[in-house]
Amino acid sequence: MRALFSAIAFLTVVPIPERWKSRRENGMFAGYPVAGILIGVVLAAAAEAAHALFPPAVAAVVLTAAVLALTGALHLDGLADCADAFYGRRDRESVLRILKDPRVGSMGAAAIGLDLLLRGTSFFSIPTALLVLAFPVAGLLSRSIVLLALRLLPYVRMQDGILRAGRPAGAGLTVLGAAAALGAVAVVPVPSLAALAAVAAFWRASWKKIGGCTGDVLGASIEIAEVVFLAALAATANAGLRLGLLYSVSVLR
Repeated sequence: MRALFSAIAFLTVVPIPERWKSRRENGMFAGYPVAGILIGVVLAAAAEAAHALFPPAVAAVVLTAAVLALTGALHLDGLADCADAFYGRRDRESVLRILKDPRVGSMGAAAIGLDLLLRGTSFFSIPTALLVLAFPVAGLLSRSIVLLALRLLPYVRMQDGILRAGRPAGAGLTVLGAAAALGAVAVVPVPSLAALAAVAAFWRASWKKIGGCTGDVLGASIEIAEVVFLAALAATANAGLRLGLLYSVSVLR
């Protein structure tokens, strides 16, 4: 429970008392999968409320705002930093310097705009019953892949990054992340596989640029996974491709 509370405190703006948080080094990572599900449940409730109160286009904008309000745009900041740093031919030191720079450049602003447009139009396009059920799966998948990233990509900024000691992804966390990802694929295969493929391509770029990952890379991974998942879900719904348990449950609603 302490790991879960620590994960919620870091991944959202929800205030959590310090005495509830984990005292273990990097203890919050064990709580990421469940925290992702809970974030998805909150957004599912917001989706139900938004679609009950507003027409679809307005509901999509309201729901996008709810995502930003709940997470504090934390992962969007990581996406913008990575877009600025990874674009173009820069040496490793320049990339790391830009990743640490709090200012947002032109590519970062473009990445934010495209992310919000894709997220909002996906919310508009996905049937409400399907979107409500998909939110916890998207939250689970996008937060759990961080555990895989920490196993596959060395953390390159130990001195002042979000990790306080050594490589945190031991065998237990890696198995937890892999199990959560496989569970998401089983429930809704096409969007989950699309998200994993997009994140894998991003990790490859991060490996080539800096030889591993930073906190910004981890945050961008969450953002990329979630947005690609939603876009792929909108595409499959539009194409009438009903694969996975999620579609069967959405019909029952």
